Amino acid sequence: DFSVKTTQGDLRFSQWAAGGWTHLFSHPAAFMPVCTTEIAALASYGDVWRQENVRHLALTGSGIDDQIIWHEQIEGFFDIDIDFPCAHDAGLALSRLFGMLHEKESDECAVRKSFILDPDLRVRMILEYPIFIGRNMEELLRVIRALKLRQRTGVATPADWMSGEVVIVPDDRCETDVMRQFGSHSQQIMSYLRVVDPGDK
Repeated sequence: DFSVKTTQGDLRFSQWAAGGWTHLFSHPAAFMPVCTTEIAALASYGDVWRQENVRHLALTGSGIDDQIIWHEQIEGFFDIDIDFPCAHDAGLALSRLFGMLHEKESDECAVRKSFILDPDLRVRMILEYPIFIGRNMEELLRVIRALKLRQRTGVATPADWMSGEVVIVPDDRCETDVMRQFGSHSQQIMSYLRVVDPGDK
């Protein structure tokens, strides 16, 4: 747990994050080109994140005043609303604690590291990108949807899975249970690969 100053005021992480899916992420600094596109892309998915009950918290070494000016520029240029808090990680203390600093990449800026936490504040996935490679919002959304589906149903998702596609039954649950849960029969593709249409799960 930690407390930070953000573009939306002071924030206590555990109180702010509890009950929703959280994307806690670092980016190098305000006024940097790749960071600009990432913040804009995240903000452009605002309706989707709200629908999925996902909140975002950015960590960067840049001060709050600089971030606010930067956000105003992004909002004006991209015609979007940055409605998630972005925190000042003073002295990069949290970035060091969370393994967001890779000194061979940079000893002054954090890499692009993301933690995805569930509503119980358990870390469910960690993603890392180098400083000069921007995140993919569709991949972030895909991962969160897959994690939520796994939590609800116990299924696994295959390579390149997208929401609505068939999923893997990773255990030996009987066909009656599969029918009860998903409303459709599973299909045995190989002796060790069984799939089912998740429907609206």
